[in-house]
Amino acid sequence: MEQINAEVFVTVASMGSYRKAADELGYTQAGISYIINAMEEKCGFKLFEREYGGVRLTAEGEELLPVMKRLFHTEKDVDAKINDIRGLETGHIRLISFNTAIVCLLPDVLMEFREQYPNIDIEVLACDNPKKAVSMISNGDADCAFIALAEADGIEMIKLREEPDVVVVSENHPLANKKECRFSDLEQYPFIGNPEEEDPYVYDMARKLGIKFNQIMTTNNDYGSFSMISKNLGFGIYPKIMAEKCTFPVVGVPIKKGYKTPFSIGIRSYKSISLAAKKFVDYAVQKLQQ
Repeated sequence: MEQINAEVFVTVASMGSYRKAADELGYTQAGISYIINAMEEKCGFKLFEREYGGVRLTAEGEELLPVMKRLFHTEKDVDAKINDIRGLETGHIRLISFNTAIVCLLPDVLMEFREQYPNIDIEVLACDNPKKAVSMISNGDADCAFIALAEADGIEMIKLREEPDVVVVSENHPLANKKECRFSDLEQYPFIGNPEEEDPYVYDMARKLGIKFNQIMTTNNDYGSFSMISKNLGFGIYPKIMAEKCTFPVVGVPIKKGYKTPFSIGIRSYKSISLAAKKFVDYAVQKLQQ
């Protein structure tokens, strides 16, 4: 097993490039090439094929990838446990999150967490697609995730809170001065929505109430949506906390008998995640759970 380096294998597979993997891991490109060649000699077959601009897994390499991911995460857990036994608060956390949480919740949580655990490295990746986030956790591609779901199959979910949804409009929109609006009122106005796979609860809500949006535009960027909403091109539906923290000139109008967006943390298993990730999950729950 001395010639098997799961970290290098998984990183090259993820980045599709020896050079990028070398930059990420602190190796030289020649060093990465040497490690992969040694692994291929040990295995007796090719793991990667060169292609224009990088490399890709062979069929045999694809078969090995899930096992290598498990080995890589096991090695990280062993390192974290050794550090914990030594009294070292170190580690690496790969965190994915939907944008509302990144903008409205994570900055304060990460700032305070880093003050307590300055040697724990945190990598934050944006992912607004709940199904993709659940899949990444399930497959071991991330340690934990902030997800806009109350529950999900195949992973553990810790519910943090529910945030009321509001109608976001420009300051001169006909609804801007309303204390609240009915969902049915929205049919007459242009709607700017996110892709349904990113905001499934909004479209589910409309279907349950028999509402048909006059959707004129679909965007996958919240700030782009808010910019267009501020110009009165249409309205959007967002968690209240996002509208309150928005720097564009927009107004959040409460929805009568409206729905709420669930904010949760997803993990593969609380018992099996790394000690660093467990520290972060515990801290986030303590700070954010209502």
